[in-house]
Amino acid sequence: MRESINSDQLTTISGFNPNISFFPAKRVKAINERLGHNRLDQLLEEIRTMVATKIKAACSIPQSYIQRRHSLSQRHEFPDWASIQAHISAYFEAVHPLYPFLSPDTFRQKAAAEDLSQALATDQAWAALFYAVVAIGCQNNEGGSFDVGVGEAWQYFERSLSYFPDLLFGRGSLTSVQALMAMAIFSSTVSAFQFEPLMLSEASIMAQGLGYQRSNSVQETSHRRTFWVLYFLEKTSCFGTSRNSVIDDANISCAIPDVAESVFDDYDWFFCFVKYGRLVSKIHHSLFNISAVSQPLHHYNSTVISLRSELETWRLSIPSRFRPGEVPKPRLLREPLALKIALLTHYLYFNALLTISWTILHVGTARVPASQQDILKRELLRTARSVLELTAFIDVAPSTPVWLLAVLPLSALMILFDLVVHNPTHAETGLSLALLDMAGGHFSRIEYASKGALPGSLVAEFAHLARQYVSDVRSGKSRSSHEAVRGRVSGEKVLASANAEGPHQGCTDTQLESAVMDAGLSQGNGLDAAAAMQPWSPASFDPIFFPFLDDPTYALDDMRWLGIDVMGLFDQLY
Repeated sequence: MRESINSDQLTTISGFNPNISFFPAKRVKAINERLGHNRLDQLLEEIRTMVATKIKAACSIPQSYIQRRHSLSQRHEFPDWASIQAHISAYFEAVHPLYPFLSPDTFRQKAAAEDLSQALATDQAWAALFYAVVAIGCQNNEGGSFDVGVGEAWQYFERSLSYFPDLLFGRGSLTSVQALMAMAIFSSTVSAFQFEPLMLSEASIMAQGLGYQRSNSVQETSHRRTFWVLYFLEKTSCFGTSRNSVIDDANISCAIPDVAESVFDDYDWFFCFVKYGRLVSKIHHSLFNISAVSQPLHHYNSTVISLRSELETWRLSIPSRFRPGEVPKPRLLREPLALKIALLTHYLYFNALLTISWTILHVGTARVPASQQDILKRELLRTARSVLELTAFIDVAPSTPVWLLAVLPLSALMILFDLVVHNPTHAETGLSLALLDMAGGHFSRIEYASKGALPGSLVAEFAHLARQYVSDVRSGKSRSSHEAVRGRVSGEKVLASANAEGPHQGCTDTQLESAVMDAGLSQGNGLDAAAAMQPWSPASFDPIFFPFLDDPTYALDDMRWLGIDVMGLFDQLY
C-alpha cells in the first residue's frame, strides 16, 4: 500500500494506474473520530486488497492470449452448432437493440454459410467479430461468469481477443471496428472490465481514420450506425472513468440514422442515448479539463448552470414511463427490454446529475446563496437515494455492465453513508438507513450470484457501521451529535462571513439563484409544490450538514472528486 503524502490526498492503491480512491484521508480520519473506532479504515483496506488482487490476476492474462493465439486461430470446430445458433439469437434479442451497429440479416447469413470455417480461418476481422458476438450471446444465455477467464462465454471471448494484434496492426475495416466494439461490450462486465477502455479507444481511432464520422451516402448506412453506437459507448465510458475522449466532436458531420429495432412506439432510445453522449461530452470538456478549471469563476458557474439546464431538457424530452426522476412502473413497461431500457435511462441521468450537483456545490460554494445550497444538497441526497431505490430492478447477472451493477450504486451508497454519519439526528436519517440496508442487500445478492467471487457483503458493512453509529448517538453513547451541531454552526458562520465580504464577480447571488431554479431544480426531480406537502419529500428536511461544504476543515484545493472515485477501479490496465 502506498502511504498518503498529505491529509488531503485521496487514498489509493498501487498498480498500473494507482487511482483507486474512496475518501480523502482527512475525511476518513474525521469519520473515524465520529464513529469512535477505526472500522472504516479496516473496511476500506479489505476492499482495496480484494480489488488489487483481482486486478493483479487480470493483468497477467493478455500475454497468455498472445501465446495461445496461433493454436486457437487454427481450429474452428463447433461440436454443438445448436448452442452457437442459440447464442447468436440471444445476442440479437437481448443486446443488438441496445447497440445496433450490426446488420442482423447480413451477420446471420454469413454465420450460417457452409464455408464458415474457411471464412474464419482466412478473415481475422470476421473471426474476431464472430467469436465476440457468440461470447456476448453466451453471456446473456446463462453461460457467463463473474470471474476472469472462467465460463463458456470466456472461451469464445478468448478466441476473439486472440485476434486483437491482427486488428490493431492490420488494415482497418468496418468489420475490424465492429469486432473491437463487440469486444468492448463484452468487456463492460465484471469479468473483463480491464479491456473496455482499450477496445473503445482503438475502435474510435480506427473509425475516424476510415472517415466514418463523415459518412453520409446511402451506401454508408452501416458506417453511420457503427459510428454513432461507438460514439455513445466511448463518450459514456470516458465520462464515467474521467478519461479524455479520442472522438473529436467538432469533426463529425454524418447524420444519425433511423434505427427501427431501437425504438418503442413512444421512445427512440437510440437517438436519446446519442444525445446523452453528446451532452456528457460537453460536460466533460466544459468542466473538467485544464482550460475549463482555470477560467474565471463566473464563467465556470454560467457553464455549469447551462449544462444543468440542458440535462433537464434532455430528461423532459423522454416519455413519462421512461423518464428519469419518476418512479418506474413495470406494468407500463411490457415490451421486451422496456424495463432494462428504463433502468439504463434513469442511471445515465443520475450519473450526470450527481456529477453536476457535486460541481455546483464544490466550485460555486461561495457564489450560491445558502438557501440555494440547501436545495442542491437535498437534490444530491435525493439522487443518491433514487439510485439505491432502483437497485431492486437491476439484473444481477454476469452480462450486466459493471457501472450499472456496482459502480453507480456504490457511489450513491458512499454519499448516503457520509451524510448519515454527519447528520445522525436528522429527521430523514431513518429512511437513509433503510436505503443503506437495501443497498447492502443488493451487494449481498451480487456475492450470492457470483458464488463469493465478488464479496458484496463487505459493502453491506457500511450500512451496519452507519446504523450502529446512529443508534449510539440517539442513546447518548456518542458525543458526535454535539460535534455535528457545532460543525454546522461553524459552517454557517463561515458562509455568512463569505457572503458578507462584498459583491462577487459576475452574476449576483439573486441572478444565480434564479438561473439555477430555471435550470429545473424546482421541477420534476427537484422541489415542486406538491412534493412540499409530502412528509418524505426533501422539502420537509431539516438543514443538512454537508462535509467539506459546511466545515472549512474539509476544504480541498483542487477539483478532485471529493467522495468516492469508484470508477478508478475500472480504469485501463494495458
